[in-house]
Amino acid sequence: MTTDIHHPEGATSTGAPRLIGLDVTRAIALIGVVVMNYHGFLNDPATGNGRWSHFFHVFTGPLSTRFAATFVLVAGIGTALLAAGTMNKMPGTSHGTLRLRLARRGTVLIVGGYFLNMAWPGTILFFYGAYFLLSALIITLRTRYIAVIGALSATAAVALALWESSRRSAGHSTAWLHPYEIHSAQDLLCRIFLSYTHPVFPWFAFFCTGIILGRNLRNLIHFRTQLTVVCVTILISTYGLATILNSTGQRDNRVVFVLTAMDPFSHGLFYILSTASIAVLAFLIINQMAEKYASSKLVMTLRRSGQMTLTLYLAHVLVFYTFVKWSDVIGATGLDTSLTFAVFFWIFGISAASLWHHRFGRGPIERLYRLIGG
Repeated sequence: MTTDIHHPEGATSTGAPRLIGLDVTRAIALIGVVVMNYHGFLNDPATGNGRWSHFFHVFTGPLSTRFAATFVLVAGIGTALLAAGTMNKMPGTSHGTLRLRLARRGTVLIVGGYFLNMAWPGTILFFYGAYFLLSALIITLRTRYIAVIGALSATAAVALALWESSRRSAGHSTAWLHPYEIHSAQDLLCRIFLSYTHPVFPWFAFFCTGIILGRNLRNLIHFRTQLTVVCVTILISTYGLATILNSTGQRDNRVVFVLTAMDPFSHGLFYILSTASIAVLAFLIINQMAEKYASSKLVMTLRRSGQMTLTLYLAHVLVFYTFVKWSDVIGATGLDTSLTFAVFFWIFGISAASLWHHRFGRGPIERLYRLIGG
């Protein structure tokens, strides 16, 4: 075993130091992803009808997909920094070289995610690949065009949700939009862009938001307060208005119901706005705290493990199969089981990842990802 000691800040693929806020955000968001995933598989319908089970519900709870959206936002920030770092390190580098790197990474993720989905349905890695492939096409555009593309992604999702609601109310089936398995090119495109857990419409809007934020990260201190106020205002407005409309019966209207829906599979306007706001707020708060307490042992541990979230993500699938699927040591007994299981995994995983990074640097899956994806 090597005795080399690797600095906790690590380095990006362009050689620049990694930003502490991004890595710590990834590490903290990971526990949410693990909790939601484990709860989704381990929740017992017979005991999962309480208040807390609804709160943590993987499909309809207020935490549903919010952690994953934070990961997507951070991925967008990282993509913007990768683009800037590549062009700064190699000024003569063509845009084609940058696009090729993003396309390679996207291909690795979409192919790997496709096969992982067979064992872990709904994995975000498959959709991550799509986001990176699309980012290869738009990363060199001006920021205002990135904003337009993100807005179009969100608008397309809402328009599709309204159209689908209209078709269903007229008695027409829209099952073809939601293929359970991929058997054709149409199924593949529907899965990537329109349906399932993290489709491009509207999730690419969160990625674009990250790109815009990443391009302005150096000036974050100057507009952090204003951005926080905007996000909090959006959250209060969306949740408050949805509650008022629901109490007055206005959400009985089909169009109003779709627009103000908050669950992720509705693709409603309020869901998109609130989720984007939560993701941005989470990053702003965690980033500020991580920078303030950068020298603390806890933050350094999170910083190291945050650089290995791809390894940890795959590890949480393997651990689940080991203790649930293959050995039956853990069964579907409700929220308490899933929370305990997730917390134990997170504590062990974060500690092991930090120790690995301290000794070896980059994680094993991250090394493979960089080797193939560039």
